[in-house]
Amino acid sequence: MSDVARADGKLIPTDMQQAMIVMKYDLLKHLRSRRLLGMLAIEALLLILISALILEGSENTFIGAMGGYASFTSTLIIIAATLFAGDAIVSEFQSRTGYLLFPNPVRRSSIFVGKFLSAVLATAIVTVIYYAVAIGVSAIVSNSLEHIDLAFASLGLALLYGVAAVGVGILISSFMKGSTGSLILTFFLLFLILPAVDNLFSLVEQSPTISLTFAAMAISAVLSIPYPPETDMITIPVEGFGEFVTYFHTPSVSTAVLVMIGWILVTVALAYLAFQRREMTA
Repeated sequence: MSDVARADGKLIPTDMQQAMIVMKYDLLKHLRSRRLLGMLAIEALLLILISALILEGSENTFIGAMGGYASFTSTLIIIAATLFAGDAIVSEFQSRTGYLLFPNPVRRSSIFVGKFLSAVLATAIVTVIYYAVAIGVSAIVSNSLEHIDLAFASLGLALLYGVAAVGVGILISSFMKGSTGSLILTFFLLFLILPAVDNLFSLVEQSPTISLTFAAMAISAVLSIPYPPETDMITIPVEGFGEFVTYFHTPSVSTAVLVMIGWILVTVALAYLAFQRREMTA
């Protein structure tokens, strides 16, 4: 397709250009609604609290300090994905702004891509800022940048998890009827429901391989030296009941990457199909 198409003597943006325009104005919407600023405020508070705890500690290594930050990364990403993607689609139907947007010569695919990219970009901005501060403080505390490659590996996994979490939010938003319900379901699915299911697998030797939140454990695990085993069995003697066996599962980095990519492809594809079929109702 050419860069521009002509209609009635006027230049019409291409589908990708339209998607970029939608992304731009969706980001501006986040700024006007103060969601982005609110998310940055939450991030700043979290960074201050973690940094204070790390600075008060002693004999911290670079990788040890980074591990303290990485343990909260998934929670930060879940909050960001909820705010930026949880109602990205449903808001157009609930607030009836779709009546203004859909009749225009803009493909639904461009609208969908623009909204998805805006949520991904906003989440990525939050994540990169978080890691920039984390790396800086960890370097100051340890007076070293040893194993900084692992910090960037953790950042890469965090960014990938952010895209997958946005995909979940977009999917939920594509079929929910109200923004509030969509936001709540997105948050609780990623923060409570999936992790609760993951915890059940501590009773069995099989790991919850396909779980997105289980794959997110690699974000902090990659900072461990050596890398934790995929399954670690611990036997706890219980007086009068014999022995209690529990399992600690950790996804390998390659498995985590594949699972996250799989979630991105499936959730985005399903969300797009749902958005294409959805109609405005009175």
